[in-house]
Amino acid sequence: MAKPRRGTRGAVSPRAARMVLAGAVLAGAVAGCGDEPIKMGAAAVVGDDRITTAKVDRAVLDCEKQFKADQVANQVRTALENQRQQQPTSGEPADCSARSAIDTMLNIEVAAAAAKAAGVSVSESQVDRMIGLMSQQAPAESIVVALGMPKQFTRDVARMNATQGLILQRLGADGNAQSPATLQAQQQALALFRQTAGKLDIKINPRFGSFDANRMTVTPITTRLSATESGVR
Repeated sequence: MAKPRRGTRGAVSPRAARMVLAGAVLAGAVAGCGDEPIKMGAAAVVGDDRITTAKVDRAVLDCEKQFKADQVANQVRTALENQRQQQPTSGEPADCSARSAIDTMLNIEVAAAAAKAAGVSVSESQVDRMIGLMSQQAPAESIVVALGMPKQFTRDVARMNATQGLILQRLGADGNAQSPATLQAQQQALALFRQTAGKLDIKINPRFGSFDANRMTVTPITTRLSATESGVR
Protein backbone atom coordinates (compact mmCIF):
# COMPACT_ATOMS: atom_id res chain seq x y z
CA MET A 1 0.00 0.00 0.00
CA ALA A 2 1.43 3.37 -0.96
CA LYS A 3 2.42 5.64 1.91
CA PRO A 4 0.61 8.95 2.27
CA ARG A 5 2.84 11.97 1.69
CA ARG A 6 4.21 13.56 4.80
CA GLY A 7 2.57 16.89 5.53
CA THR A 8 2.58 19.48 8.23
CA ARG A 9 0.99 18.56 11.52
CA GLY A 10 -1.26 21.57 11.35
CA ALA A 11 -2.75 20.75 7.96
CA VAL A 12 -4.55 17.45 8.11
CA SER A 13 -6.07 16.13 4.91
CA PRO A 14 -9.44 14.34 5.00
CA ARG A 15 -7.70 11.29 3.52
CA ALA A 16 -5.19 11.17 6.36
CA ALA A 17 -7.95 11.58 8.91
CA ARG A 18 -9.96 8.77 7.37
CA MET A 19 -7.06 6.33 7.21
CA VAL A 20 -7.63 5.40 10.85
CA LEU A 21 -10.92 3.92 9.64
CA ALA A 22 -9.44 2.37 6.53
CA GLY A 23 -11.66 -0.63 7.06
CA ALA A 24 -14.86 1.37 7.38
CA VAL A 25 -16.57 -0.72 4.73
CA LEU A 26 -15.85 -3.69 6.96
CA ALA A 27 -16.64 -1.95 10.20
CA GLY A 28 -20.28 -1.44 9.26
CA ALA A 29 -20.78 -5.17 9.19
CA VAL A 30 -20.23 -5.57 12.89
CA ALA A 31 -23.02 -3.47 14.37
CA GLY A 32 -25.50 -6.29 14.57
CA CYS A 33 -28.51 -6.66 16.77
CA GLY A 34 -30.80 -9.27 18.15
CA ASP A 35 -34.40 -9.44 19.23
CA GLU A 36 -33.72 -10.74 22.75
CA PRO A 37 -33.40 -8.27 25.64
CA ILE A 38 -29.84 -7.71 26.85
CA LYS A 39 -28.44 -7.76 30.36
CA MET A 40 -28.94 -4.88 32.77
CA GLY A 41 -26.14 -2.33 32.55
CA ALA A 42 -25.06 -3.40 29.08
CA ALA A 43 -24.81 -1.05 26.12
CA ALA A 44 -24.16 -4.02 23.85
CA VAL A 45 -23.55 -7.74 24.16
CA VAL A 46 -20.96 -9.63 22.14
CA GLY A 47 -21.42 -13.35 22.69
CA ASP A 48 -21.00 -13.97 26.41
CA ASP A 49 -19.28 -10.62 26.95
CA ARG A 50 -20.86 -7.25 27.35
CA ILE A 51 -19.88 -3.66 26.74
CA THR A 52 -21.16 -1.85 29.81
CA THR A 53 -22.95 1.46 29.78
CA ALA A 54 -20.39 2.65 32.34
CA LYS A 55 -17.55 1.94 29.89
CA VAL A 56 -19.37 3.75 27.11
CA ASP A 57 -20.22 6.73 29.32
CA ARG A 58 -16.59 6.99 30.45
CA ALA A 59 -15.35 6.85 26.87
CA VAL A 60 -17.72 9.65 25.86
CA LEU A 61 -16.73 11.87 28.79
CA ASP A 62 -13.01 11.30 28.24
CA CYS A 63 -13.35 11.93 24.51
CA GLU A 64 -15.22 15.20 25.03
CA LYS A 65 -12.63 16.43 27.55
CA GLN A 66 -9.69 15.45 25.35
CA PHE A 67 -11.26 16.91 22.23
CA LYS A 68 -11.70 20.31 23.85
CA ALA A 69 -8.00 20.35 24.78
CA ASP A 70 -6.64 19.03 21.46
CA GLN A 71 -6.34 21.62 18.69
CA VAL A 72 -5.19 19.05 16.12
CA ALA A 73 -8.19 16.83 16.88
CA ASN A 74 -10.42 19.83 16.19
CA GLN A 75 -8.68 20.42 12.85
CA VAL A 76 -9.05 16.77 11.90
CA ARG A 77 -12.75 16.78 12.72
CA THR A 78 -13.26 19.96 10.70
CA ALA A 79 -11.56 18.29 7.73
CA LEU A 80 -13.81 15.25 8.13
CA GLU A 81 -16.94 17.38 8.26
CA ASN A 82 -15.87 19.30 5.16
CA GLN A 83 -15.35 16.01 3.35
CA ARG A 84 -18.72 14.70 4.54
CA GLN A 85 -20.52 17.79 3.24
CA GLN A 86 -18.86 17.40 -0.15
CA GLN A 87 -19.46 13.65 -0.21
CA PRO A 88 -22.68 12.90 1.71
CA THR A 89 -22.11 9.16 1.33
CA SER A 90 -18.77 9.32 3.16
CA GLY A 91 -20.35 8.53 6.52
CA GLU A 92 -21.86 9.96 9.68
CA PRO A 93 -20.46 13.10 11.34
CA ALA A 94 -17.60 12.33 13.72
CA ASP A 95 -18.40 13.07 17.37
CA CYS A 96 -17.83 11.93 20.93
CA SER A 97 -21.13 10.08 21.24
CA ALA A 98 -22.31 6.83 22.74
CA ARG A 99 -23.14 5.48 19.27
CA SER A 100 -19.64 6.24 18.03
CA ALA A 101 -18.10 4.59 21.08
CA ILE A 102 -20.27 1.48 20.77
CA ASP A 103 -19.54 1.17 17.04
CA THR A 104 -15.80 1.32 17.64
CA MET A 105 -15.87 -1.07 20.60
CA LEU A 106 -17.87 -3.56 18.54
CA ASN A 107 -15.49 -3.19 15.62
CA ILE A 108 -12.54 -3.95 17.89
CA GLU A 109 -14.21 -7.10 19.23
CA VAL A 110 -15.25 -8.39 15.83
CA ALA A 111 -11.88 -7.64 14.23
CA ALA A 112 -10.21 -9.82 16.84
CA ALA A 113 -12.67 -12.65 16.20
CA ALA A 114 -12.36 -12.28 12.41
CA ALA A 115 -8.58 -12.47 12.72
CA LYS A 116 -8.88 -15.85 14.43
CA ALA A 117 -11.28 -17.05 11.76
CA ALA A 118 -8.87 -15.95 9.01
CA GLY A 119 -5.80 -17.34 10.74
CA VAL A 120 -4.29 -13.87 11.15
CA SER A 121 -2.39 -12.59 14.18
CA VAL A 122 -1.21 -9.05 14.82
CA SER A 123 2.02 -8.48 16.72
CA GLU A 124 2.76 -5.49 18.92
CA SER A 125 5.37 -4.35 16.39
CA GLN A 126 2.70 -4.36 13.68
CA VAL A 127 0.48 -2.25 15.93
CA ASP A 128 3.41 0.14 16.40
CA ARG A 129 3.88 0.37 12.64
CA MET A 130 0.19 1.11 12.14
CA ILE A 131 0.38 3.90 14.72
CA GLY A 132 3.37 5.28 12.85
CA LEU A 133 1.43 5.17 9.59
CA MET A 134 -1.54 6.89 11.20
CA SER A 135 0.78 9.56 12.64
CA GLN A 136 2.41 10.67 9.42
CA GLN A 137 0.28 13.80 9.12
CA ALA A 138 -1.14 14.12 12.64
CA PRO A 139 -0.63 12.37 15.98
CA ALA A 140 -2.53 9.09 16.01
CA GLU A 141 -4.08 9.94 19.37
CA SER A 142 -5.50 13.18 17.96
CA ILE A 143 -7.01 11.33 15.00
CA VAL A 144 -8.66 8.80 17.30
CA VAL A 145 -10.10 11.57 19.49
CA ALA A 146 -11.36 13.44 16.42
CA LEU A 147 -13.18 10.31 15.31
CA GLY A 148 -15.00 9.95 18.62
CA MET A 149 -12.87 7.80 20.94
CA PRO A 150 -10.57 8.78 23.82
CA LYS A 151 -6.84 8.54 23.20
CA GLN A 152 -6.45 5.50 25.47
CA PHE A 153 -8.09 3.48 22.67
CA THR A 154 -5.37 4.39 20.14
CA ARG A 155 -3.61 1.02 20.28
CA ASP A 156 -6.94 -0.81 20.08
CA VAL A 157 -7.94 1.16 16.99
CA ALA A 158 -4.50 0.67 15.45
CA ARG A 159 -4.70 -3.08 16.10
CA MET A 160 -8.15 -3.18 14.49
CA ASN A 161 -6.86 -1.40 11.39
CA ALA A 162 -3.77 -3.59 11.20
CA THR A 163 -6.00 -6.66 11.49
CA GLN A 164 -8.24 -5.50 8.66
CA GLY A 165 -5.20 -4.84 6.49
CA LEU A 166 -3.71 -8.28 7.14
CA ILE A 167 -7.04 -9.96 6.41
CA LEU A 168 -7.25 -8.12 3.10
CA GLN A 169 -3.72 -9.23 2.26
CA ARG A 170 -4.58 -12.81 3.18
CA LEU A 171 -7.54 -12.61 0.81
CA GLY A 172 -5.40 -11.38 -2.09
CA ALA A 173 -5.45 -7.55 -1.92
CA ASP A 174 -2.46 -6.19 -3.82
CA GLY A 175 -2.19 -2.68 -2.34
CA ASN A 176 -3.94 -0.98 -5.26
CA ALA A 177 -7.29 0.23 -3.93
CA GLN A 178 -8.94 0.04 -7.38
CA SER A 179 -7.51 -3.25 -8.63
CA PRO A 180 -9.86 -6.21 -9.21
CA ALA A 181 -7.87 -8.26 -6.70
CA THR A 182 -8.28 -5.68 -3.95
CA LEU A 183 -11.96 -5.07 -4.70
CA GLN A 184 -12.62 -8.80 -4.57
CA ALA A 185 -10.68 -9.08 -1.31
CA GLN A 186 -12.78 -6.28 0.17
CA GLN A 187 -15.99 -8.10 -0.69
CA GLN A 188 -14.66 -11.32 0.80
CA ALA A 189 -13.48 -9.51 3.93
CA LEU A 190 -16.88 -7.85 4.29
CA ALA A 191 -18.53 -11.26 4.08
CA LEU A 192 -16.09 -12.57 6.71
CA PHE A 193 -16.87 -9.72 9.11
CA ARG A 194 -20.61 -10.18 8.62
CA GLN A 195 -20.31 -13.90 9.26
CA THR A 196 -18.16 -13.31 12.31
CA ALA A 197 -20.56 -10.74 13.74
CA GLY A 198 -23.44 -13.15 13.20
CA LYS A 199 -21.67 -15.89 15.11
CA LEU A 200 -20.95 -13.51 17.98
CA ASP A 201 -24.69 -12.77 18.27
CA ILE A 202 -24.23 -9.04 18.85
CA LYS A 203 -27.09 -7.17 20.52
CA ILE A 204 -27.46 -3.44 21.09
CA ASN A 205 -29.33 -1.81 23.95
CA PRO A 206 -32.33 0.02 22.40
CA ARG A 207 -31.45 3.00 24.58
CA PHE A 208 -28.58 3.69 22.19
CA GLY A 209 -30.47 3.18 18.95
CA SER A 210 -31.09 0.36 16.54
CA PHE A 211 -29.30 -1.47 13.78
CA ASP A 212 -29.81 -0.25 10.22
CA ALA A 213 -29.28 -3.25 7.97
CA ASN A 214 -28.95 -1.10 4.85
CA ARG A 215 -26.36 1.29 6.20
CA MET A 216 -24.95 -1.35 8.55
CA THR A 217 -24.47 0.92 11.54
CA VAL A 218 -26.13 1.91 14.79
CA THR A 219 -28.74 4.54 14.03
CA PRO A 220 -30.27 7.07 16.45
CA ILE A 221 -33.44 6.39 18.37
CA THR A 222 -36.49 7.65 16.51
CA THR A 223 -39.67 8.49 18.36
CA ARG A 224 -42.90 7.95 16.46
CA LEU A 225 -45.34 10.73 17.30
CA SER A 226 -49.03 10.18 17.47
CA ALA A 227 -51.24 11.66 14.77
CA THR A 228 -52.21 14.52 17.10
CA GLU A 229 -48.61 15.26 18.18
CA SER A 230 -47.23 15.19 14.66
CA GLY A 231 -50.07 17.16 13.14
CA VAL A 232 -50.99 14.20 10.93
CA ARG A 233 -54.62 13.14 10.89
